[in-house]
Amino acid sequence: MTQPNPNMANGDPFVDPATPRMSAVLGQLEELDLSPTRRRDLRSAIRSLCRLIGKTPEEVPANINWVHVRLRRVHPVSAGISDKRVKNIKADVIKALGLCGCSRERSDWLRQPSPHWQVLLDRIPDKHDRWKLMQLAQYCTALGVAPGEVDNEHPAGLLAVLETETFVDKPAGKVGAAVGVWNRLRETIEGWPARVLVAPRKKEPWTIPLATFPESFQADVERWIERLARPCLLDEDGPVKPLRPSTIRHRRFQIQEIASALVLSGREMSSIDSLAALVDLDAFKTGLRFMIGRFGDKPTEAIHGLAMGMKAIATHHVRVDDGHLKEMRRICQRLNLQVEGLREKNRRRLEQLDDDINLARLLHLPAQLLKEASKPGLRDHRRALLLQAAVAIEILLYAPLRIGNLSALSLERHIRFVTTRRQRCTTISIPAHEVKNGKDLNHELSPESTKLLKLYLDEARPVLLQEPSDYLFPAQNGGPRVAASLSNLIKTTIREFTGMVIHAHLFRSIAGKIHSTVQPGDFVTLSHVISDSLKTAMKSYAQFEQKAALRHYQGSVDAARRRYRPEDVHHG
Repeated sequence: MTQPNPNMANGDPFVDPATPRMSAVLGQLEELDLSPTRRRDLRSAIRSLCRLIGKTPEEVPANINWVHVRLRRVHPVSAGISDKRVKNIKADVIKALGLCGCSRERSDWLRQPSPHWQVLLDRIPDKHDRWKLMQLAQYCTALGVAPGEVDNEHPAGLLAVLETETFVDKPAGKVGAAVGVWNRLRETIEGWPARVLVAPRKKEPWTIPLATFPESFQADVERWIERLARPCLLDEDGPVKPLRPSTIRHRRFQIQEIASALVLSGREMSSIDSLAALVDLDAFKTGLRFMIGRFGDKPTEAIHGLAMGMKAIATHHVRVDDGHLKEMRRICQRLNLQVEGLREKNRRRLEQLDDDINLARLLHLPAQLLKEASKPGLRDHRRALLLQAAVAIEILLYAPLRIGNLSALSLERHIRFVTTRRQRCTTISIPAHEVKNGKDLNHELSPESTKLLKLYLDEARPVLLQEPSDYLFPAQNGGPRVAASLSNLIKTTIREFTGMVIHAHLFRSIAGKIHSTVQPGDFVTLSHVISDSLKTAMKSYAQFEQKAALRHYQGSVDAARRRYRPEDVHHG
């Protein structure tokens, strides 16, 4: 890709290089007739603003509009300060900029496209199309790239910049829209650059469609899938019950992955004529080596699952001999021993809760949302969504369900209100056939959780209900709220009120973290709560046990230091 030229202002292609910087304002404040206290406060506010956004005063534009736009993206909770403090910083910074005669116009800090780009933009009749191409024009201007020199590397570079540029929501959508406009205008504006652009994707698909493989292979795949979807009761070693559609889709994709891995490793596609070709030991190892190589030569949970899927095919469909199957078992076991308990992304997100303040915020978030919903003047719909999020998070904390089961909770089939010791409680019972791992789920919510649930049912759910429904979280058509939609509500609410990025599925790992910290060694309880095997619970959450044990040991060191001080020890 073309390297940035010196005209790239501090690495930001959207800011005009001539825009004054906050460093200049700090110098100007020294020359103004201000009291020492006022000058100190204004300078402190500018430095605080720079720290909040992770930039130096030399990098931050001295423009009032820029400050307004940028501070909308500062989350007080995640920054560790109060909303009032952010407002005070903003007020003092804007005051300082005003005293120094800085602009408040957006056009004064935005980079203007180069003359070549401006000529091209001026030829676009629709102003919305011009806006969609503006950031690509600014980015290429900063790089010194003329319209006729644009290629697919430039939309990809723009996306990379936008992902670190906090002014923009959904950067991939912005870049995709720009590429769409560019390609459309090729057909309608004479003299438009001829190159067709492709919108960048975060993950390029690497697998080869199954439809391109030999027909005999495709037919064998379908026979295996049919057996998983509609098992025969008289088949002694077949599935006991049909697999879920999502599981079947995953099994099909695993076959596509390892078949693709073999072709990309040099095997002739024509040689892959049945599932037996995939579970041949040499082919099995070749495919796994390719897969492991894609992840830095480290096995992953997904690769172990793929190996287990191939072993199932070898056992029940191809029916390989005992020696062959023993070798496949050995490989699967070795992969399993190398796979760490939790995915790296989940591990990083869980690290947010290593901070006791963050953990406290999450644990008490339902109560905070209830308090927020009680504020006067709140719109009914906003209040209802706050209570819906509070109930969803409360359930996930005490009964860490998968999001699919949470969103599909039915008031008639799954939820009952019971009286226990003269107190009203709630039971949640989900039959095994509705659960991913085929195990019954039974949870009981406390009287306090039940009060929150009843408040939601009485006051919030009717506001959200458009059609008759028996679902706890109803959609407008009366069905259950789509799992992705409920998950997004949970994620955005947690982000808004705590500053943390936590999705609904992470609550199963959070359950392990909380219980392993408070009750070290009690994996039996944890396995019942998350409805996983004891082995899985121990493997996944032992890392929290290790941290708790380390803190416990370090407490012993502290106690020993207090007990054995040099001045108190006397030699005989």
